[in-house]
Amino acid sequence: MKYIIGYDGGGSKTRCVLANTQGEILSDLVAGPSNHQMIGIEKTKDVIEDLYLKTLEKTNLKPEAIGVIYLGLAGADLPCDFEKLNTIGEEIFKNTTFQIVNDAWIILKSGLLDHWGAVSIYGTGANAAIITPTGERKILRALGYIAGGYGGGGDMAREALHLAFRSNEKTHGKTKLEVELPKLFNASSMDHLLKLLYPENKITKESYKRIPPLVFELAKRGDQVCIDLLKEMGRTQGKMLTGVLKSVSLEKEHLPIVIGGSIFNGVSNHFVDSMLLEIKKYAADAYLIKPKYPPVYGAIFSAYEYMGIDIPKRFQ
Repeated sequence: MKYIIGYDGGGSKTRCVLANTQGEILSDLVAGPSNHQMIGIEKTKDVIEDLYLKTLEKTNLKPEAIGVIYLGLAGADLPCDFEKLNTIGEEIFKNTTFQIVNDAWIILKSGLLDHWGAVSIYGTGANAAIITPTGERKILRALGYIAGGYGGGGDMAREALHLAFRSNEKTHGKTKLEVELPKLFNASSMDHLLKLLYPENKITKESYKRIPPLVFELAKRGDQVCIDLLKEMGRTQGKMLTGVLKSVSLEKEHLPIVIGGSIFNGVSNHFVDSMLLEIKKYAADAYLIKPKYPPVYGAIFSAYEYMGIDIPKRFQ
């Protein structure tokens, strides 16, 4: 029996799952981030390799028992990215077959077993992509603000801090972020918080991830500045996905859009409603799908297809 391994590697964590051809999950491990654009290619290699070796050790399997390793990785964007990632893949997996794709494709597959549809990603970063009914694939560059990208938890955290300081200086609308953000970082005031940011930023990237849930919570409580922030970021993400749709002219289709990423778990609907409203301006029959399975299962499903094996009925 051949086994398969699936990876979901992002800017916050990396999950590695081993399954058999019957769909039984035999190992499920989690480690730190593996986006090489954020942590460097050597650290990415360390994370992926450590998970691989621990998976083999946990299941008492030899590399020869693995049929394919399917990796959905954030940061797998341009040919130069794939060159780096495939190089470390060859070093780690040696003679075992592996396939590296952008994590957008495994998120799409985690929510849509059909062969076509769109995906909107909003986690640490943001992306949008589509597979057409004919199999054509389109995806955004998602290489940051200068290259046309925008969105995700990182940008939301920065916007929230910006608006809190503007509220404090009375150059924008009043928001409870001015009161609640310092509390997140054990600061007594916005002036105290500023000392954690300037002249040296002492706030860790991990700590920034606590800001978006606060924005959603305050929006739920009626904070207008937070509501407006979520709506604007939702509109922007809607425009990002609409741009992908325009490149393949699917505006008349009954279009499924898989959503994935931590921001879609927010406690208010302002973000997702604003995103969908923007999309429907172009594709009126579009609708959202929240995946039943986590993204790493999308890597497992993709691995089955890669090997020519039907996805087990337990997942359908």
